Amino acid sequence: MAIATPAAADAIAEIKAARSAYNAAIAARDVAGVRAALGDEYIGLAGTGGEKIIGADAMADYFARAFKTPGFLGFVRMPDVVTMAVPPLRAMERGHWSGGSTSGRVSGEYLAVWVPTATGWKLRSETFVTLANGAS
Repeated sequence: MAIATPAAADAIAEIKAARSAYNAAIAARDVAGVRAALGDEYIGLAGTGGEKIIGADAMADYFARAFKTPGFLGFVRMPDVVTMAVPPLRAMERGHWSGGSTSGRVSGEYLAVWVPTATGWKLRSETFVTLANGAS
């Protein structure tokens, strides 16, 4: 029995669509939409403070708190490149991000790892590096 793997071009399009949906969920302050983008084993490293966020539920909780913070403006991640592994059992996404609150904007670069699951491509990890901090 052969295991089917997605064509690389199709997988890259799916990952870009998943990133777009994740950005839309953040903009809509949709915690369930944020959680839907994350694999259960998700690990995140925040940009400015370097805090570790271990687990998809922890990242969803992070956004639930952020969405309630007065002045929170959100975050947008903009992929520059998505590179598929051979065979396509993971993908690397690299890009730029920006966001913040009314008290200050931050931006930088990120690296993300996506993995295929039964319900589509999910984020396995993200590392954000703050390169500009306009906090007052």
